[in-house]
Order: sequence, then C-alpha cells, then structure tokens
Amino acid sequence: MLGSSATRYANRYTVKNIDYTDNEKKEYIANMKANNGIYKNDLVTLTGNVVYVRDDGLTFKTQKAVYNKKSSNVVSNVGYVAYFNDSIVRGSYIKYNNEKNRIFSKNVRAKIQLQER
Repeated sequence: MLGSSATRYANRYTVKNIDYTDNEKKEYIANMKANNGIYKNDLVTLTGNVVYVRDDGLTFKTQKAVYNKKSSNVVSNVGYVAYFNDSIVRGSYIKYNNEKNRIFSKNVRAKIQLQER
C-alpha cells in the first residue's frame, strides 16, 4: 500500500492518493488507485477517481469501491465503467471476485467485441 501521505489511527489507516496492490495467492494481481483510501481490518475503502486494474487487462473505473481482502470481492454501488480488450461495460453496481473471476452487475449496458480464435 502506497500513497502521498497517510495517517495511522488506533484501528485504521487513512491514505491520500492510495495505490494498493493485492497479489497474495491470487491467479491475477489486482491494483487499485484512488484519491483517498481507508484501510481497516481487511477492508480497503477507496473514494474519488477509483481505478481497478487486473494484470490480464480487466479495468474498471468508479467513484467509490470497497475491497475485501479475505473474500477477494471488490464492490461499487455508485456506477462504473469497465474495459476488457475492446469491450466496454457500464452499470450501476458491480461486485467482482478476483479469486473466482466472477462479475455480478446491475443495469448493464455493454459494447462487446468478439475476438476470432
């Protein structure tokens, strides 16, 4: 976990310009950046220009997300835009599990580019 400045409290850390990478025993490495972050217990709460990037190219952007280290879930309920290869997906809610490679979303609008094999 990196940032431009951080404050340690008894039960949490607050971080400006947070840059958080979770690469513990996962198939894919996930990196999250945001204007602000709070790390408390096993939750990382990100706010302001949140960008989630996985090393296989999956990216999504939102204004708020919560990442749970134990479950590998990242959740945003304020709207998002996701990119994978040339595909673009927009929705009002996303729950993504990095370990299981599963995405659940609401109110989805998608532009999918199929690739030839």
